[in-house]
Amino acid sequence: MKKIKFTINDDTLFIGYKIENNTFRNLSNTNIISKDDLIFDLKYYRNNISLIAGFLNVMLKTDNVTHAIIEQEELILSSLELLNHLPSITELVIKPDIAIDFDTHLAILKNDTLKVINCYTIPTYLLERIDTTKSVKIETRNEVFFISNFLRKNRLTSYSDVFYKRKILIDYDLQDIDFKDLDQFLSINTYLKTIYFEYINLDLIKNVIRFLRENKKKNISIEIKGTPNNLSYFNALEEYVKKSKYIKKNKISFKIDYTRDYKLDNFLKLLNFASLKYILVVIIISCLLGYGINQYDLYKSSVQIDAITDDIADLLEEFEHLDSEDTIPDQNTETPEPTPPTTTPAPPPSNYVSPYYKNYAKVISVLKETNRDTVGWVTVNNTTVNYPVVQSTNNSYYLNHDFNKHSNSLGWIFMDYRNNATDLDQNTVIYGHNIAKDKLMFGNLSATLNPNWYTKASNQYITFNTSSKDMQWRIFSIYKIAATNDYLYNTFETQEDFLTFANKIKSRSIYDFGVEIKENDKLLTLSTCQNSGKSRLVVHAVLVQ
Repeated sequence: MKKIKFTINDDTLFIGYKIENNTFRNLSNTNIISKDDLIFDLKYYRNNISLIAGFLNVMLKTDNVTHAIIEQEELILSSLELLNHLPSITELVIKPDIAIDFDTHLAILKNDTLKVINCYTIPTYLLERIDTTKSVKIETRNEVFFISNFLRKNRLTSYSDVFYKRKILIDYDLQDIDFKDLDQFLSINTYLKTIYFEYINLDLIKNVIRFLRENKKKNISIEIKGTPNNLSYFNALEEYVKKSKYIKKNKISFKIDYTRDYKLDNFLKLLNFASLKYILVVIIISCLLGYGINQYDLYKSSVQIDAITDDIADLLEEFEHLDSEDTIPDQNTETPEPTPPTTTPAPPPSNYVSPYYKNYAKVISVLKETNRDTVGWVTVNNTTVNYPVVQSTNNSYYLNHDFNKHSNSLGWIFMDYRNNATDLDQNTVIYGHNIAKDKLMFGNLSATLNPNWYTKASNQYITFNTSSKDMQWRIFSIYKIAATNDYLYNTFETQEDFLTFANKIKSRSIYDFGVEIKENDKLLTLSTCQNSGKSRLVVHAVLVQ
């Protein structure tokens, strides 16, 4: 029998089904109302939404809950009705990978408290109506597979990217497939203000103007990079603009962006040799200054990261004193070995006693007070990799934000947004920048490529724990590979698909660790860039305890 279940985890309300077999239960006991469980018969729930909201509001206020996740498609409409009575919920994730339909769109329009809604996809006309009538931002998860260079160069990877894009770049002569995607982009987009041309010819400009006219675009600024080749079309372009009624009527403006190189090239013609030497000195100084600014930014970012790690250590040291009696192992007692499967030897005991050794549920709970995105802690032996792991709703935020959610070019260690941090998928992926100079983030992960490192038994185990599980993982594959995403799958349709995937990544390893992967195993993947992003360093491990 299906019942609706409400679960509160940190700042998030989960709305989903609880399926029970009532053969051995008292059938009159249909509803459960407690701190741990809020379960209702579906018929009762649908007839008493406002009453149930009263129970929830008390719990949400106590736990400062601001997010909600709807887990089943059948519960979307009733849950949106419920959210009308839950004013503390401002962000919503509609988890099923389905398109928002007209009824769901109407339910969204009735809500006045939601600020962000994350869904799989939404038709253009419904998104436009929500955008013009509500102050809620719609985020979509479905990716646009790159068909043209136009989409790739402008990083239009999802429907919401297309809808909200304000500036696009054109730096080559568009082909038919590019123009098709440009036309589709203009038909969806609402916020476009600027088209920047790094390359032009007259036919290209005319075609772009034609698509703007067909899609009834107004108040668009067309900026043209001032290169000698582009400026050779200036006279013809000026005549075309004067003759176009659409351009004048719809306030399509043109601007030449004279580049520094162009200005310098033309200015040098008027200079003597002495002046030229002066300009060259200025250029050299400017380059050195730019390099210095970049190095200072890296230094400042690394200082901020060091300060954050110190703050985390201080916070958990205080936490350690509170829990030390019942959580730190006795130093006079030999550390017990984990008990992995019979085919896998246990990792050797360690002499290191960490304040985070014992109770990751409490550790992560403490860290969530600083950053609610905290989902776990990862440690790689004999490297500097020893960080809390965070997870956002995308894989870009923590590339340039630190644990305190401040802008930082070094980013932070984060889990793939597609992974389930509570019930781990068959492949959990964790990313981090390769800051080799200061050995920050995954900057010291390259140590795993050293035979002196990976042949040492104690180094072949990774600790990755979450609030619900303390886990050890045994490394079975380490390799470098050209930039690809074929090792980033997190779920698999069949066990055969999983084993095929596991055998592929295992065959890439620089060393045979002698680990067998079985069809129900769970994997952990650590991934970082190398060679300025041209290649990847990847470490795979299998859950053994």
